[in-house]
Amino acid sequence: MKALVSVALLLLSVISYSESARAQGEVRVRPVDVYISGFGGYSFPFKTDISLDGSTVSDVELDNSPSFGGKLGMWFTAPRKTLWIDIGAEIDVTHFTPDMLGVIELNATYFGANLLARLPMGVEPDLPNGRWFPYIGVGGGAQRLSIQVLGNKGRNTAPAFQGLGGVKVFLTKHFALFAEGKFIRASHSQGVEGGAELDFTLSSVHGVGGLSVHF
Repeated sequence: MKALVSVALLLLSVISYSESARAQGEVRVRPVDVYISGFGGYSFPFKTDISLDGSTVSDVELDNSPSFGGKLGMWFTAPRKTLWIDIGAEIDVTHFTPDMLGVIELNATYFGANLLARLPMGVEPDLPNGRWFPYIGVGGGAQRLSIQVLGNKGRNTAPAFQGLGGVKVFLTKHFALFAEGKFIRASHSQGVEGGAELDFTLSSVHGVGGLSVHF
């Protein structure tokens, strides 16, 4: 029974790709698809080890918090003819506040660039980018962190990594809704009162959704 289900799913996938290929051959697709997006959701930081002048506290919990930001990007459709996918690039800005220990306030803002790949599905003359598409991406940049400990403030900017995946659905040719999950990681070192150094790695998962305008 499981084998029959697997074969059926494989056949459906092949049919879907065939229909997509036939539709793409008939649809006039623009070489570049430019978009701007806004999003909001929630962030879920991982536990982290905090080092303060050689002393380490393990598995410190960080607060979940709202996550919001924006994107500016573009897709290149030429690879679709041979690879069945579009290749893209985007600039991503994401802000969240993963406070810790009840006394350390953190404001984190990620600035980065991502490389993307999408698989257009349901391509039609009125929807040359597809009625919907799944996508994945990977990128990097910097994370700026503002830290406030017992009234003492500081800032630190560190290299950051981001990986992401999501699904976008077009409402019209130019407007689409999307849901996205992403992972951001950066290691920070910040001086605090008395000359001590506060070191920790901030890793977080974000579940967000938003609206995109395609031009």
